[in-house]
Amino acid sequence: MHFKITRKTILTTLTAAFISFSFHSFSEVLNNEVSAISKTGSVSIKVKVNYLGKASQDVMVSLMNNGKTVTQSTTDSNGEAKLSLNDYDNTPLTLRLKKEGYQTQIMTGLIVKNGSSYDFSMVKGSGTITTEVKTGVRRISEKSEEEIKQINEKKESHIEDTKKAQEKKEGYIDEKKEETQELKKVNEETQKLEKKSEKLEEKITDIDPEAEKKKREQEAKLREEKIEALEKQQALEQVEEASEEAKKQAEKDAKKAEKEVKQEAKKEEAKAQEEAEKEKDKLEDAEEKAKEEKKAAKEAEKQRKEAEKAKKEEEKYQKKLGKLIDDQEDVKDDRRKLEKDQAKLDKKVRKGKIEPEEAKVEQAKINQEHAELDEELKEIKKDVEKLKKKYDK
Repeated sequence: MHFKITRKTILTTLTAAFISFSFHSFSEVLNNEVSAISKTGSVSIKVKVNYLGKASQDVMVSLMNNGKTVTQSTTDSNGEAKLSLNDYDNTPLTLRLKKEGYQTQIMTGLIVKNGSSYDFSMVKGSGTITTEVKTGVRRISEKSEEEIKQINEKKESHIEDTKKAQEKKEGYIDEKKEETQELKKVNEETQKLEKKSEKLEEKITDIDPEAEKKKREQEAKLREEKIEALEKQQALEQVEEASEEAKKQAEKDAKKAEKEVKQEAKKEEAKAQEEAEKEKDKLEDAEEKAKEEKKAAKEAEKQRKEAEKAKKEEEKYQKKLGKLIDDQEDVKDDRRKLEKDQAKLDKKVRKGKIEPEEAKVEQAKINQEHAELDEELKEIKKDVEKLKKKYDK
């Protein structure tokens, strides 16, 4: 059986406790002790103790006379204790209930009636709750009706006060509900702003001005090298064309000169040979430069391959980093679920719709899951640091 711990429950329990041991036991004396007051013999009573409706074990129950204990017992798992007296002469005694962590309860002026049963409810804290039972037989007879009337008036007063407290509680619940709704609204707006901020931070993080500038400079350099290579290639083609044309012209001129004047032809031939040698030197120079350009092309190819390798490494880094980010988001999702569970548990506790022990178990479970998520975040952080170190970030 489960009991809801609310303010109303506590008030009702305390009121019932005082009325129970004051009215029940006192009326028992009123109705039975007049005829038994002069008798002596062995008597036995039963005391039953609870806390918030549950049996309270290990409560020390004592009957005392002038500060000395005449008999005592301890409540069992059912919250019950039996006390017995031999040769009891109807002397008023003091009944005491004592347990560590709870207020001590004392009822004075108790005349023990064989077979009587007393119910008590414990209250956590320190101090002592004392109840006095008036035991004069004549006074009891004369004032019984007045006492009962006063007790009933107190009971009605307690009931009315409980009703007022309940009304106040309902008002507080409405106020708390409004405040909770406003708090939820503010938290939702704050979460939206935080998400927007995170997106903006991600965008800022993705921008690397130095990397972009370096990339543009490398691309510009490659373009310049390609233009220079094209310029040299065209120049070489023009040199070869000019050389071929010059050769043809020289041969034509040589033949013409040979016919006209052999001597002049020799001069022209020598001149043509000289020009040919020059063109040959130009050709060899052009070929040497072509070799250099070939070497430069190979170097450019090497750089391209290295750049592609670096690109693949960066892609691997981004992929692994993305996986760690996904793991981090999973932890955030689990954290949000735990926060919802926490809010539900807090609500149950505030409204008293859960047993204390059950609440402790659920709270311990939530705390453990939070701790596990903290460890997961630590591992993710370590993995990020290892990843950055591996890729020299």
